[in-house]
Formats: sequence, structure tokens, C-alpha cells
Amino acid sequence: MSSTHVCAHTFHRAHLLSAAAIFLIPSFAAHANELPGKERENAASTRQAAIKKTPEQSSRNTSKQLGAHVRTGAAIPISSNAAERLVVTATRTPQRIQDVPASVSLITRQDIERRMSSTLADVINRLPDADMAGGARTEGQIPEIRGFNGRDIILLVDGARRNADNGFAGFQTPLYIDPAFVQSVEVVMGAASTLYGSGSMGGVMSIKTLEAKDLLAPGRKWGAELDGGYQSANENAKGAAKVYGKWGKFDGLLAYAGQSFGPISLGGGQKLSPNNGTSNSALLKLGYDITDRIRVDFGQSFYYIENYRPANAQAQKFTVYNSSTKTYIPYYRQTGTRQDDSNIHLTTKDSDGKEDGRLTLYRSKMTSWYGPFIKTSIVGETQTLETYGADIQKIFRENFGYLGSHMFVVGANYYRDINHTLQKNGQGGGTIPDGQQQVYGFYGSDEIKLPYGIVLTPSLRYDRYNTFGSGSSTSTSGAILPKITLAWHPNRNWMVYLSWGKNYRAPTIQETNMNYAITPNSYYFLPNNNLRPESARTYEGGFSYNKSGLFSRKDHALVRATGFYEDATNLIQLSVVGHHWSPLYKTNEINYQYTNIQHATRYGIELRATYNIENINLGVSYSHLRVRDANTGANLLAQPDKVAADASYTFPKIGLTATYNLTAVEAQDYDSTIARRRPGYMLHDILFDWQMPGKPWRVNFAVTNLTNKTYYMYKSIASNNDVPEIGRSFRFNISYKF
Repeated sequence: MSSTHVCAHTFHRAHLLSAAAIFLIPSFAAHANELPGKERENAASTRQAAIKKTPEQSSRNTSKQLGAHVRTGAAIPISSNAAERLVVTATRTPQRIQDVPASVSLITRQDIERRMSSTLADVINRLPDADMAGGARTEGQIPEIRGFNGRDIILLVDGARRNADNGFAGFQTPLYIDPAFVQSVEVVMGAASTLYGSGSMGGVMSIKTLEAKDLLAPGRKWGAELDGGYQSANENAKGAAKVYGKWGKFDGLLAYAGQSFGPISLGGGQKLSPNNGTSNSALLKLGYDITDRIRVDFGQSFYYIENYRPANAQAQKFTVYNSSTKTYIPYYRQTGTRQDDSNIHLTTKDSDGKEDGRLTLYRSKMTSWYGPFIKTSIVGETQTLETYGADIQKIFRENFGYLGSHMFVVGANYYRDINHTLQKNGQGGGTIPDGQQQVYGFYGSDEIKLPYGIVLTPSLRYDRYNTFGSGSSTSTSGAILPKITLAWHPNRNWMVYLSWGKNYRAPTIQETNMNYAITPNSYYFLPNNNLRPESARTYEGGFSYNKSGLFSRKDHALVRATGFYEDATNLIQLSVVGHHWSPLYKTNEINYQYTNIQHATRYGIELRATYNIENINLGVSYSHLRVRDANTGANLLAQPDKVAADASYTFPKIGLTATYNLTAVEAQDYDSTIARRRPGYMLHDILFDWQMPGKPWRVNFAVTNLTNKTYYMYKSIASNNDVPEIGRSFRFNISYKF
């Protein structure tokens, strides 16, 4: 990519900061009426009372207190009713989002419906320091948080881990799920190894699927929904059906969703082809309240996608050399992936109705295949990754008077990954060798609430892994992972926190043993049996400011900011380690290998804010990240600066909400791997959500990438795949509730 090309598309950091400032000025205004002394204690008591309620009770009561000050349905990245929403992933206990001493983003069901998302990339790409990079195809989209991806991020679906990393079946997403089934997504930016163990160097992305209680209208025993839609840019037609109900102590949900898609219109008028396929998925949820304090849930889901495309889902064009004809021919195959999940949850509550125990058992299985390429000797291959896991947690609450009130959280986790590769000729092998890995850990934390609004949370974990590789030696190692967080709530508007913790991540079978050095391929993947576990020390601090009645009796403002610094050793990264001469291509081709970066540092900031008054909702987020090799000074993979801003207005008499979204991304022109650099860009989206008053109909319409911008997302994995993202798309969806 030429320097002229980069400069022509550069969106300077000064412009990003200016855009952020325009939206943030209202939220950073004067914060009068702070409450000292006795009033502060009363505010703390109010917070304690809210925490004692169940999430549903707390949400309802907070909504009543705020009244017209808080309106639901703000645009991404932060919903305007964030003050009344509870999140659990960051601390494993329910907390209001502004009280969480961590960098957390929440995506709601309403956010997904308004964008009529066919994949979760639509909503995740607008979060600070989070992306689904890898191109416009569903199969190529890979989650990234703070520059981490693959197994450096823990992906959870209803508590079950999705452990396929990027090397699985090529550059391919580990997250197959239809957005029609998603109730919410919590994204914790930053290390969370103390609570979740190996793999959370970059963060945790926790997805909750729909349940009957999420959809049932008050006083109804059953319900059903039908919806369908179309997106022009990828010829995506989709439909879904759900039926759900509650009968005494039983409740259940059964849902189906299907999509078809074709060649993708990219920004500027290019086509990404071939891309012809379908997806089908189903979800079954059953629940039973054994008593008022004990509940058991069962979930079963599957997702299947089939597509005719290049073997590398992130590539625009791909060719191989046909030795019989001595020509280069397109390398396209029929591919398919099936994701199956089963889980059981046993949940207990204390006498106050607060959850105090949870047991999760799960099985997750991803099977990906691609057919033989009939014009050459290249055979087909099937790869399977199966994960069995268990997670148990218990919460104890005690008040020790002047020593503070304590909430003890203790638990244990275990999972086993089983990887198997089978070629179409019945032989094992392929790019990723067979093998298994098991990981187990024990953790505990104590949230201590002291006088004057001080909350101290020490935590500790022991984690250990064992890797069993076919044809390779067994490796094992462990880690002791402490963390401590100090938060201060000086009044009901402010929260300030500092934290420090150790984190680690075990190398996977794929990273250690992946071996693909076969002519006539234009690239080699080389094994590395000397990989060591990643480890890091993370320092983080931040604040939140939450106030109703800032300028008016009917407004509400929320600001949350986080700054962090991380010192990481043995960071595992897919690197270019050299070249090889290809006699068929008559040129030097790239050698890739997973390597340990001896000493890397990363630092950054994440900022989120909303302002709501009457029917007007404003939101903005900003993120800044830099990662460097501490020994050489080289800039390592790091997502570019990003601003995501929103403005929406609701016409209450007709039930119509109009929303404008802006996404502005600075040029990534500082990565020392020049092939990864990308120009900056700005995207504009217009969304309309019409919920007809008193009617069961809902209509959504949108135009995304309004100016048909040609833009390239920063891809930290497939740096050589320079494919534009999806272009202008007209989206329409209609739904009906019975």
C-alpha cells in the first residue's frame, strides 16, 4: 500500500479527539449537589438495597426511581438506560454497570434488533478497543479486544467456552451464533485471569442467549414471534421463528433461524465472490423452578453454515498452480461448519432472592470441513474441536460491623479440549495435529465494603494446564494469579478505582504444533515446540460519573473512563519469520510461525459517555491503544484509535426512533509490520425503528455505510489479505408478536 494511499484516507487523531469532545462536553459539565456526610451514607444504603434485589427487581425499581430521566433504547455503544442495567461478567456478581471497577461494555437485544445484524460484527465493531476483524464473510470474522485475539480472549456462550483459535480450519471465526438468538453481550476489556483462568489476557466476551422469561409479556403464559429481513449488500435474506411459554414451574423456548447469502458488494463497487451459502440454527431452552430458591436450566443449540468460497475465508481471490496444465486456477471449495452446544445450569438463591450459587456443565463442539479441490490432488479435510467443561461457584455474604460487609466468592473451573483432524482419504494429519489439553483452576475473592464508600476486593487463583499432543511431548505448567482492586464511592454520583493483577495464557496445541509446509502453497506455517505460556502484570484505573438532573429535571448523564498499562512477557504472536523459495511461483514466499515476544508493553484509554433528555439520546465512545516490543521498540499489533458516536430521537406518539451512527477510525500507520497497516475511515449509518403503538408489528429500516466508503479494517492476523469491507447496504426487517 503506497504512502499516498494511506495519507489520502488518514483520519488524524486530532479529528478523533475533536469528535469525542463534541459529544462529551455535556457529560463533563459541572457536578454540583454532591452529598457529604449523612446524605452520603443514605446514598450508600440505597445502593446496598438495590444490590440485594434480583436483577429483574433492581432493573424495575431503578426505572421507577429515574422515571422520565432515563429512556430506554439508546444507540450503541452505550444504551441510555445503562444506569439501570446489571452486568455480571467482570466480577461474577451482579452490579450496576457504572459501579463495576473495570472496563465493561454491554450490548442489548434492542441494539442488535435496531441494526438488524446478520452477525455480531455489526455491534461489536462499534465498541471501544473491540472488533470483529477479518473481512466481510461471516466465517472470517475474528473477535479482537485490546489487540488480543484467538485464545487470548475467553468467549462464553451461556457460560460454555468456545475455544477454537484462529488457526482452526484456516483464518476462521471461533464464534458461530445467529444474532436472532442473542439476548445480550457483555464485553470485559482487560485481563480477567483471576476469575476465568487461562485465556483472558485481552478480556472476556460473554454471550447470553434468549430465554422464555426474556420474551414473555407481563401476565402472559405463552407467546410467539415471526420476523424476516433482507440486506442488499450481501444478498442476505433471513427469517426466524420463536415460541415460548411458562406453565407452573416450567418454562421453555424453541427457536429457529435461517439465512441465505451471496456475493458481497464491497465499498467502492467491488465484489467479494464467490460467497454463496446458507446457515440454519436452532435453540431449545427449558427451565424448572424446583423451589423458590433452586432452579435448573437446560440449553441445546446448533448452528450450521455452508458456503462456496476460497479455502481462506478472509481472502478475496485465491489461486493454486495446476501442474498438469501449468496454469494458475481459482482455489474455491465447498465448506461447512457446525457448532453444537449443550449446557445445564443449577442456580440457588439466598433468603433475600440474591443468587448465591451456580453450577454449569457444558459440552461445545465445532466441526469444520472443506471438500476436495477436484482440479488438483488437494484432498478435503474435517477438523473437530470438542470441549467439555464444568464451572462451580458459591457466594457467601457476611457483615462484620466495623470490619465491613464481605461478599466471598469461591469457585473452580475445568475444561478439556479434544482436537481431531481427518483428511478425506481417511488419513489423519493436516495443518493442525490431533491432541488434547485440560485446564483446571481454583479461585476466591472477597468484596469488602468499608466505611466512607471504600470497597476493597482482593482475589487469588491457582491455574494449571496439561497438553497432550499426538506425536509430540506432553507439556504442563501452572500459575498463581493474584489481583487486588480498590474502589471509592465518595457519593452517589462518583466511583473511582485502581487495580493490579497477574494474568497468563497457556499455548495451544495449534500454536505449538501447527505444521503446513507443502508445495505448491504460497505460505508455510512452521511449528514451534519451544513456546512458553504468556504472562502479564496489568495496572488499571478509572472512574464513572452518573447523574440525573444535570441540566434539567428530565436529563441523565453517564461517563465512564479507563486507563491501563500492561507489562507482558512471552506474548504469543503469529509472526513472519522468514521466506522460502517457491519453484512453482518463482518467488520468495512467507513463512509464518507462532513466537514469543520476549517483553511487550501495552497502554491505552477507553472512554464511554451518554446523555439523555426527554426523547433525545446521545452516546459516544473513544479508545486508544499502543503495543510495543520493549526490547526493540517495534510497534506490535494494536487496534487503531476509534470513535463511535450516536444521536437518536424518539417520536413517542407514533413509536418511531430515528438514529444516526458515526464510526471514525484513525489510520493504523505505525505497525512495524508494514503489511498490516491500514488507512483511516469514517462510516455513517441511518437507522429507523418503528414499534407501532398498540400493535404487534415492528418495522426496522437502515442504510449502513451510507457513502459506500471503501475501507479496510486493521487485520492483526491475515496481514496479507487486503480486502475492503462491506459497502452500502439497505436493510429491512419486519416482525410480528403473537
